[in-house]
Amino acid sequence: MHRLLGPALLAPVLLAAQAYGQSSATDSSSSPAMDPGAFRACVLTLRSDAISRGIPAAIADRALSNVEVDQRVLDLDRRQPEFLLTFWKYIANSITEDRVNKGRQLLAQNRALFQKVSQRYGVQPEYLVAFWGLESNYGQFMGDFATIRSLATLACDDRRPQFFAAEIVEALKMMSSDRIDQSLMKGSWAGAFGQTQFMPSTFTRFAVDGDGDGRRDMFRSLPDIFNSSANFLKQSGWQTGQRAAIEVMLPQNFPWDQAEPAIEKTIAEWQALGVRRIDGQPLGAPDMKAAIGLPAGHRGPAFLLLPNFKTIMVWNRSLLYGLAVEILAQRIAGKVAMSTAQSGEEPPLSATDIVELQDTLRRAGHYEGELDGLVGPKTRNAIRSYQRQAGLPADGFPDQDLMARLRRR
Repeated sequence: MHRLLGPALLAPVLLAAQAYGQSSATDSSSSPAMDPGAFRACVLTLRSDAISRGIPAAIADRALSNVEVDQRVLDLDRRQPEFLLTFWKYIANSITEDRVNKGRQLLAQNRALFQKVSQRYGVQPEYLVAFWGLESNYGQFMGDFATIRSLATLACDDRRPQFFAAEIVEALKMMSSDRIDQSLMKGSWAGAFGQTQFMPSTFTRFAVDGDGDGRRDMFRSLPDIFNSSANFLKQSGWQTGQRAAIEVMLPQNFPWDQAEPAIEKTIAEWQALGVRRIDGQPLGAPDMKAAIGLPAGHRGPAFLLLPNFKTIMVWNRSLLYGLAVEILAQRIAGKVAMSTAQSGEEPPLSATDIVELQDTLRRAGHYEGELDGLVGPKTRNAIRSYQRQAGLPADGFPDQDLMARLRRR
């Protein structure tokens, strides 16, 4: 699912998509039902606000007059991840042979279009195909939630009302300016839609009429879809011709606490620390800034995260998602994407495990904050603090070995 920087990073899906893992299952509890009267009053407010922002009353009435609460959306918004999906499982689920082969086939079938888009925006075709494959399986599944209903439900909830109220206005702009029929507007439960899953605000800012028919159609028009996706990437900082990540080897004495997407050094500085490409090729320009990512901890593969990886993180702020884009793009291009093989299948940690881990680290003086069962920067920093104290590689990665060690304390 596509997300913008800023308030969109609060989109509910992100709560279950941490930088080092995503939810593989969720609990089945239901959230409290929203009061129908309160919802109807909220919708009337949304309508008035939209009209005051220039939306024609006829468009607002058609979209909102019969809208109802979607209880499924509220339930999904409140679900916590039950298990962290491991890197290997995430890649196995995301990058199947069928998806690679289909991507190659579609790239060949639409080569002229992709080349034209690439020449205009500087985004390599294989990356556009990779986003397409990961977001909607090449348009085969774009989601079945009614976009306006989802956005209205979330805008009338008390968690992020301002963000989703603004998205409602953008969605109505889309219906007005691009003549997109509401019946076509279906997507994720959080309001993203189309073959590359744009939020409405992303659409109104970056979507392009690629086929010249006077509308921007992210559901059916491949020229619109790929020009829009490439425009967003270019505007977000994509650098022409560069990869997003490359697999590297790290020395045994590597400072593991420096392996964090937010910590950047120049290529020359990483080389001085012993970082080398796994295929023996040069790392890149000495003054280029990059980070190190360890999606499976210090025992797994290591990746040098280049400037284009930061752009992918604007699209979706997940290390695993970003690496999936890179690996799928390279596979579609017929190149070797990753050399490190999986050494074993480790059971994932559950949300209950993470709460236990946070509680143990808090009692040991390493963690401050809510016991939320989510692995974010605060939890990873607490893990690193403990690992340094215990003389362990401070990679900040939660795994079964760490849990076993903490339980023996």
